Amino acid sequence: MRGFTEQEKATIHLQLLEKGRELFSSLGLKKTSIKDLTEGVGIAQGSFYLFFQSKEELYFRILEAEEEAIKESLLNYLSASMTVEDIKVFLIKGIQLIKENSLIQRLYFEGEYEKMVRKLPKEIVEAHIQQDNDLLEPLLEHWGIQKKENRLVISGAIRAYFTMSIHEKEIGKEQYNQVLEFMAEAIAVQLIKEKELEK
Repeated sequence: MRGFTEQEKATIHLQLLEKGRELFSSLGLKKTSIKDLTEGVGIAQGSFYLFFQSKEELYFRILEAEEEAIKESLLNYLSASMTVEDIKVFLIKGIQLIKENSLIQRLYFEGEYEKMVRKLPKEIVEAHIQQDNDLLEPLLEHWGIQKKENRLVISGAIRAYFTMSIHEKEIGKEQYNQVLEFMAEAIAVQLIKEKELEK
């Protein structure tokens, strides 16, 4: 990366993330151009590729940061001795945080997710899925789920639960919240059941 000092690189990287969040939230992935992004931070269009492979990768990295903030917020709801009701509240709060995030909402509800993922290298997507597993598995182990195969199934169920926020229309707006509560309770009950079986 000739032409930029290490400090400049770090500053530009951060500025691209900030400008990307602003533009993707307001315009979406399709309508945001590399030119929009680079003009916003005062660099040449070609310099963008010194930081990210594509605008899709930039969007993805911003989303990862958004998800990380949501996960950090959710960690406040966790404890080792969680009841069915505690787990249910944890899951429902997670859905609320996702619904309140304009960038995540646009990604899923404007149909931009598939467009983004198609242009990302497979290893980036796989690494993200692994990060989700790496976060949930220790939590499940902490809750008393010792068998790895059980942790993988439960963490998959929790990830699937969080994707329900993008299927409100298919589920039906009238019963959507009831379905969320039903599924949250079902996961919570199964988690406690698995914990008891492993004792």
